[in-house]
Amino acid sequence: MFQKISEGLIYRDPEFYSSFPGVANLGNGEIFVVFRRAPRYSGLPGVTPSWCVHLDRNSKLMCMRSHDNGKTWEKPRLLFAPDLGAAQDGGVMFDGKMLFVNSFQWGNLPDHVIKLLRESGQDEYIFSAYGGSNLATVLGSFALRSKDGGKEWEGPFIPDPIPGYPDVHPGRPLRMHNRANIIRLPDGRLLYPGQALHYRPKYMSSVVLYESRDDGETWQYLATPAPDYGEAIFEEPCITLTASGKLVLLIRTHRGPDGVEYPDSTGVKRANLWLCESTDGGRTWTTPVDLGIHGEPATTARMDDGRILLAYGYRMEPFGVRARICNPEMTDIAEAEEIVIRDDCGRADCGYPWIAPLGNDQYMIVYYRNPPDDGCGGIYATIAEIK
Repeated sequence: MFQKISEGLIYRDPEFYSSFPGVANLGNGEIFVVFRRAPRYSGLPGVTPSWCVHLDRNSKLMCMRSHDNGKTWEKPRLLFAPDLGAAQDGGVMFDGKMLFVNSFQWGNLPDHVIKLLRESGQDEYIFSAYGGSNLATVLGSFALRSKDGGKEWEGPFIPDPIPGYPDVHPGRPLRMHNRANIIRLPDGRLLYPGQALHYRPKYMSSVVLYESRDDGETWQYLATPAPDYGEAIFEEPCITLTASGKLVLLIRTHRGPDGVEYPDSTGVKRANLWLCESTDGGRTWTTPVDLGIHGEPATTARMDDGRILLAYGYRMEPFGVRARICNPEMTDIAEAEEIVIRDDCGRADCGYPWIAPLGNDQYMIVYYRNPPDDGCGGIYATIAEIK
């Protein structure tokens, strides 16, 4: 049985566009939220009220804290602003001892440098973000670590380069990228998936997996669970450890290995969730399969009774966030009933949920949403009881 307990706003400020949150329960009523915040440009001459840009060079990683299980929240504070670029989506993992935050970076290069890279033919990873002169380049994922519940932070810790890929530009190797989560295995290893990008001969991406054996200080390549097969766009993975020790990877997929894309009723390209699994600690993986579920992207949490709560953004009308309650091994995802968490998010720019179990069969689902004609994104939470 799924029952909403509360639904409310965590943070919204008309000066900023806020999105892509993560959340963790630190215990004793303390909830920790991270999200990406960037300037809001609505109101400038010719800028429509709903306009925003996801690849903003001024994006920073912010955090907020509640001491009463989400009833009230402290003011946001800066968690991390990269030296070389802009921070994007926030992921959080608390293992009872250490608190991890992960994100990834976009960078920008001066026009003169871009011109010279293009003339040299070394410009695969320079691309237009929302058109015009807002050109971005890939700087890769990073992880932060705290041993005192987020008061002091170590890092950023940068995963090793992806083997076999060209440099972003000379002297800067390509590293994994994109929204993902970190998990800890019973043997103490940390696993961290991400995206491996190609822009030539066309845009496509694989999902790669990294491991750490030193509590996140260093990250080494482990496997490629979902290769692009020369065609696919696999991105924004969510990795889950089941009760049996199996690893399940859910992947936001805009184009499968067969070249199939997923347009909505208006023709806009959307995404389905694909799945692959590993039974040897992440070293080898099954071939990815299409679940036939629209989701952009997914997140999971183990429930008090061992089942798995799955949530995902829903970017087709009615826009919002949806969920499914899966068995402990996640073998029934496609058959599980789809639960509507929100269907009033106004437009497709919404979702990106993250889940924090609160105990006593209650779960906080954090996400972002936008009114239809307002570029001021906000971070929201739904608390549900599931029995």
